[in-house]
Amino acid sequence: MPNYKAEDEELPPTDPIPPTAQNVGSSSGAGSSFSIEDNIANMNKRLEELFLLSNSCHEEVVGLIRGIDTRISHLEHKFDEEFTHDDDMSAEF
Repeated sequence: MPNYKAEDEELPPTDPIPPTAQNVGSSSGAGSSFSIEDNIANMNKRLEELFLLSNSCHEEVVGLIRGIDTRISHLEHKFDEEFTHDDDMSAEF
């Protein structure tokens, strides 16, 4: 392993610390005037929209499952009626 002296190492230049007025956490870019409260309000609004969309999708899926369940139930009743009239086959076995 090579020997390096601390004096020989060049450290990369460090970025200056941004001033406190700059919105560092903003995803909209530099010069944004959104405050933390505005960002929180926007996130709460988006979260509420996502919740409503999720509920809507859930209700749609439950409705489809109920429809399938009803169709299966109708098929079960149809086959039960057909096989109850055909008792002669069960006597052969």
